[in-house]
Amino acid sequence: MTVRAGRHAVGRHAVGRHAVGRTGAPDGPRTGRRALLALVVGGLSSGGNLLLAITVTRLESVSGLGQFALAFSFYIVGSGLVRSTVTDTVLTTGIGVVGSAARRAILLGIVGGALVGAAGAAYGSPYLLFAGLALPGLVLYDYTKAVAVGIGAPSAALAQEIAWAALTGCAVLAGLLRVIDVPYVFALWAFGGGLIGVVVAARCRYALMPGWRVGRAETRVAAGFGAQFLLTTGSAQLALTAVALFAGTAVVGALSAGRTLLGPVNLVLSTAATLILPQLARTRAASDAVRTRAAVRLALLVAAAVLPLTIAVALLPDAVGRELLGANWTVARSLLVLLALESLLTVPATIGFAGLRVEQASRRAIVLGVLLGGLRVPVVVAGAVLFGAPGAAGALVVLALASAVAWGGSYLLLLRDRAAAPAPVVQPA
Repeated sequence: MTVRAGRHAVGRHAVGRHAVGRTGAPDGPRTGRRALLALVVGGLSSGGNLLLAITVTRLESVSGLGQFALAFSFYIVGSGLVRSTVTDTVLTTGIGVVGSAARRAILLGIVGGALVGAAGAAYGSPYLLFAGLALPGLVLYDYTKAVAVGIGAPSAALAQEIAWAALTGCAVLAGLLRVIDVPYVFALWAFGGGLIGVVVAARCRYALMPGWRVGRAETRVAAGFGAQFLLTTGSAQLALTAVALFAGTAVVGALSAGRTLLGPVNLVLSTAATLILPQLARTRAASDAVRTRAAVRLALLVAAAVLPLTIAVALLPDAVGRELLGANWTVARSLLVLLALESLLTVPATIGFAGLRVEQASRRAIVLGVLLGGLRVPVVVAGAVLFGAPGAAGALVVLALASAVAWGGSYLLLLRDRAAAPAPVVQPA
């Protein structure tokens, strides 16, 4: 059955028990309005996470900041894995029922949270422990928000973000007033987001018991998407963990201090990815020329949105940097240009990565992921060990350039190859 967004698909701002259609992109709010609401949602998310990161950066030591960076990165990996294996499967292929698909999100969140929480308990890191405990709720939050933005009612995602931003503001205020210690600011942020995710899912009548009840075809699609994600973003997390082991958490803290100011850029890119998949999917039946123009146009639009932000961060005055990051501005200042360039180079890679998913070119994507992921860990660790945080940042730029060429070029080549393939010959009866 084909789902239609709005009142018919989502009931009370949710897709709920209705199945996602298999015959094309669902109807819903106009593309321009949906994109505008998605940007507002992304802006709120960016603001809340930036406020959290700035607060931790101001109040923590460089080593403690490194622990926070690892915990937040594991949250990004956990929510990204769920988005790849569950949410993107729904958004791009229309497989499964949105309400019951939440069970898979919760299952992955529980497994990942147990691993992260165990690592936090073993190493005595409150940040990792809190992230692991809150991860099931956080991935459910991300799932409900992404579905609302992509095929449901974006106003529901907006309400979620307003509520979480308010909770984050209260936690940050308590931290700045020294009412609570810095790790508990992170705890309030994490558990607040997780609680909102559970409440929204319950109101949408999503299934909340963990499980994985899908057929082999759906599982293969989900596994392909998940493998692609782990070989890209997952390898970035592995590289960050390896840097902490071989070069120390202080280097990770320095990178985190620089990336804190680029939080809005990266979250705009994350929000854009939610819109890129449905947009590219709408052109799947068109000619290669139309699909190529759509990909280029999307890349230019996203780049135009993030370029002013990257320039502003790279040229940030010292007075503003000290006000935002406190003593950690000293270690972040020399990394800003390199980290801003890395974020900008992410745009063509994001378009190409999404395009290969839409084309369901899992084998090609996995090969690229293995090659790029295999380079990421040794290159970043070598840069960090030899030259410290600037060396790690320079290595990240080189890898971002390689990713942009590999993912973007591979998608365009795939479109060209499929256009050049001869049409099947129909034998006369």
